[in-house]
Amino acid sequence: MSDTTFEVRVQRGERWIIHSTFDVEKEAVNEAEKLLKTKVSAVRVVRDWERADGRHIEKVLLEKQGAGEDDDKDVRVSAIEDAPLCDSDNDLLQSESRATINRLLRKYFEQEILTPCEVMYNYQNLRKLMFHDTLMPTAVDKVAGIHAKATDGDHIEAMNKLHGAIEQLAARAREVEKVDLPEFEDATISEVRDEIRRLNLAEDTDFLTMVALTRVLSSSRNWVGKLDLALKVKGDEKDEAARKLLDDVIADILGSPVALKELLGSSRSFGDAVILHIDLALGRARGNRGSADDILELLNPLFGSGLLATSQEALFDYIVRELRSANSLTRHESDPDPLVGILNRLVSEKGVVYGAPMVSALAERGARLRNVGGPRAMIDGVAEINGRMGPNCRKMAWLLAVMNSGIVEDFGDEVFDMLMDTVKDMRALRAFCDSDAKPRDKMATVTVMNDALQASKLSDEQKQRIGDKLDEGLADYLVREKVIERIDNPSLHLRKRAYMLVQFCSSGVLIEGKSASMARKRVVGYLKQPNFTDKLVDDIKDMTAKEGTIRDFYALLQRSGF
Repeated sequence: MSDTTFEVRVQRGERWIIHSTFDVEKEAVNEAEKLLKTKVSAVRVVRDWERADGRHIEKVLLEKQGAGEDDDKDVRVSAIEDAPLCDSDNDLLQSESRATINRLLRKYFEQEILTPCEVMYNYQNLRKLMFHDTLMPTAVDKVAGIHAKATDGDHIEAMNKLHGAIEQLAARAREVEKVDLPEFEDATISEVRDEIRRLNLAEDTDFLTMVALTRVLSSSRNWVGKLDLALKVKGDEKDEAARKLLDDVIADILGSPVALKELLGSSRSFGDAVILHIDLALGRARGNRGSADDILELLNPLFGSGLLATSQEALFDYIVRELRSANSLTRHESDPDPLVGILNRLVSEKGVVYGAPMVSALAERGARLRNVGGPRAMIDGVAEINGRMGPNCRKMAWLLAVMNSGIVEDFGDEVFDMLMDTVKDMRALRAFCDSDAKPRDKMATVTVMNDALQASKLSDEQKQRIGDKLDEGLADYLVREKVIERIDNPSLHLRKRAYMLVQFCSSGVLIEGKSASMARKRVVGYLKQPNFTDKLVDDIKDMTAKEGTIRDFYALLQRSGF
């Protein structure tokens, strides 16, 4: 790459802001002429030449007055409430830091169609941001205030640390700016990374790989194009380091609401958009009209198989912020309630997706729906969400997640009362389980919920009271549905019946209590029969086969706890 670049700058007030950078003078002049047709006060083309000693020499090649200030291009720092501590350049590069920077400078990134990765690993993009009016100092000041408050530290000291980390990062990016790195033409990220490693450069291989990748990404001026490019170079999924780099890139792209809209298409309402975002994070997105379906076909299996862990976490974090926002889920009161679809995706008998942050966000959304505040806001929100779900096993999963999250510690008795309501009617498991579920699945659901109950933060006494209801309900279901009788079919040989009963006892669908005792009692009854062993193998003629079958059965008994 050349040591000379050509910067196009626009005037804002008394300051000149870098708009874009080119390696060819003619391209910079053409861009300046285009800008003059928009609302800018003035434009300049400046030649920037880096001397051998590292100093930069600038010369103005062109300066022209424009029609006036372009107010539409004004970008500001967005409001944020939290930010991870960053003492070094490596801290800035972490996923949580990049996500925060993405929110903080969202307007800038969306105006420039850039991601945090493309800025941090590309010196030209980073330099442009650093000289963009007062955007960078304002951002640093805001984050430093959050850091100082969180650590009871000094605001100025926090600012100095952040500026130091940014300077470290800028120095690294500038050092490798002129380095010729492998290109991604018909090459995967794994192949490029291996080629860079063989160059034996002083800088970290992963850092250099990201520099090479962001050079290509920056050439794409739309979000879907960036995603398409990233997915085309994904390469070997077994290359964990390469996959992690691409995961970071995709996480940054999907951190833009504009990118999500371009990927998934327009939504009828805010609630429908939230559902689309959840489906994408779960790997089952089906876009609306105008969506990039070809990109979704590539992303869905990656999300579904957990290969994009950073991107998935970034999406769920974004969904949490959406649910906590003041935005109404529907446009009109008569519209269908999207919260049902949201809850169907986020709450199951396995628990709440994304854990405590999602539990808190849903409770806040519930409180907003009830239009309540004050000390009872969260418990009322919990009750609101609880009332919008069924069957009772999902309600129990939700309430156990609430108790484990600690968001309503002062109202534990009320949550316990709601939990007791979920096991109030256990007849035939109709209210507790999905009515369409198969008998075996219903029994497994009750047992799974009992396991979740025992692992929860409830007191031992509370666990006992709820657990007894679950066990009694399951035992009653075994009797009502004649489950054991159906397994113990008299038309089958004793060996087959005994094997099936023992396997049923150890299948994990029974609670260690009344329900398990009923099944075990039937097995023990067989074992106590006179000449049980002889009857077990009376249809087998070969003595060796008989002995092997008997050994296998008693080994199964031992593994099953008999």
